[in-house]
Amino acid sequence: MLKPASDRLDYSKMMAPPFGYETVFAVGTTYSLDLDALIGISIALGLSESIDSGLKDNPIYLLEALNKTADKVLVFCEGGQIKVPANAHALHILLEKMVFEIVLKNKKSFHPKFWLIKYENADGEALYRCLVLSRNLTFDRSWDVAVCLEGKVKIDARLKAGYEKSRPLSDFLQSLLKLAKKNSISPGKKSNLLSLAEEILHVKFEIKDNQFSDYCFYPVGIDGYEIENTGLFNTYHELFAISPFLSDNTIKSFNELALTNPNKNTIITRKSELAKLKPSSVTNFDIYVMKDLIVDGEEAFSDGDNDTTEEKQKQDIHAKVYLKTKYSDSELFLGSLNASYNACYGNVEFLLKLCGKRRYLNVEQLKKDVFGENDKDNPFEKTEIKAFDELEKTEADKLQKMIKEICRLRSYAKALECDDKYSLEVTFEKLPEISNVYISPLLSKKEQEISDKVVFAELSMLELSEFFVIKAVSGEETVKRVIKIKTDNIPVARESAVVNSVIKDKNGFIQYITFLLGDDFLLSMLENNRLASNGFVFGNGEPIPALYEKMLKAAAHSPQKFDEIERLMELISDSSIIPEGFKELYRVFQKAVNKK
Repeated sequence: MLKPASDRLDYSKMMAPPFGYETVFAVGTTYSLDLDALIGISIALGLSESIDSGLKDNPIYLLEALNKTADKVLVFCEGGQIKVPANAHALHILLEKMVFEIVLKNKKSFHPKFWLIKYENADGEALYRCLVLSRNLTFDRSWDVAVCLEGKVKIDARLKAGYEKSRPLSDFLQSLLKLAKKNSISPGKKSNLLSLAEEILHVKFEIKDNQFSDYCFYPVGIDGYEIENTGLFNTYHELFAISPFLSDNTIKSFNELALTNPNKNTIITRKSELAKLKPSSVTNFDIYVMKDLIVDGEEAFSDGDNDTTEEKQKQDIHAKVYLKTKYSDSELFLGSLNASYNACYGNVEFLLKLCGKRRYLNVEQLKKDVFGENDKDNPFEKTEIKAFDELEKTEADKLQKMIKEICRLRSYAKALECDDKYSLEVTFEKLPEISNVYISPLLSKKEQEISDKVVFAELSMLELSEFFVIKAVSGEETVKRVIKIKTDNIPVARESAVVNSVIKDKNGFIQYITFLLGDDFLLSMLENNRLASNGFVFGNGEPIPALYEKMLKAAAHSPQKFDEIERLMELISDSSIIPEGFKELYRVFQKAVNKK
């Protein structure tokens, strides 16, 4: 069930459409967000290719992935938790219409890790995939857990209101619009989200593992969904829990709910969390942490001197798992919820409960899966709780909190044009007195100390963005995060400028077109690499043979691809990029396609 050595899930495969299907719409939630990871998700959703494939290194192919998904993806994240990209570039602009920050009124966290995706095949048949994860949308190397459920619409006249088991998904989707109301989500995406919320009521999800007999979704923290309704805090005979972060009062509650203490119950957590626990709160538990050898393993295999501090990532547990047994029944909870007070009372979280019988789903088997057959194979080690210590907030924690407070302020920006250059005027309302906090547009190196009103002058069109970097400094400690600020008057031509900056010249245009017309994107990439090594040829009005053949094939089997070519040509404002003779060739094929 959870064997770290063998049971590995591929994020790309979980997201990519099944064979014969295309992505129609996808809604994702995460606490922290890496914009480059979101570009990777676009590769999976739009091109059905691996996030780690060779496509990720070529901006032309990334442009196509983003063009295919920009209007089909909504991602909600915690305000102030967007990572600053190591190398910000024009393609990050295309993520603006996907990303929306949520700031909770109670100053708790928006913490669910969740995807709901609708796919459709050529016959119009829809497939719905629900992913419940403990993983954020980042490149973190920690150990996480994920569950994938699929279903199709099944109309049952007896169930006019739909399936009650799918109602929490519908309620959760609708709640996202309320939580993100300060964001300017486009009317089209709002409509798609509400339509998905309605459709999902009639989707019956299937469990394809006979060790589970039932399931329940719990969007904890939204209206009508409290932790008490989940059953997580009911009494039990055995409990095996994995929680990277915790609080003493929550663990004490679990400790007091134990009906028996036959073999001791189990908690796996991070070593850094042990100081939060009182010995009296874990009398019914054995406590385990990951061995230092495993935690430091990723760093030990890094490239060494060339690594930056941020690149040297240690791995630890990040999964949230709770397996409870009582008499002959078992319940397995997975998702985003840590065993902490804030997670249970205040945060927005997402949990999936899987039910089964103890003979199939039990703590003894889970221990074998996680710990291995002997101590040598066990990545975890047992530890003792020796003292209780209220940990003080670090400088980094304080700086992170400061950035979150800035996210909570009402802010807006305006772009102004002057002699082919632009300025950005950024306004914060009721900004408190703070120092050593700086702001800069994501795609510009210009930086200013934050104030009620900040103006950035002499910007190019490609330096305009709704993404801004906030940098907070205290002594030797620096924390940087991206925040999104609604910006008016951004030129309509900016997207065209992005396309021009990526395609650049005739060779880039031919690469893009041949890639666009291909049935297999990776094969198209390899073919383009071969053609590029010999030099692309498109002279005297004669196209390269491979491109001509692809256009013939597309005209016969995929005529909609000519609409995509036309969209691309409309976005290219630099006439020197489109080879001479291509437009005439395109019109000949377009006429032939329209006559069909």
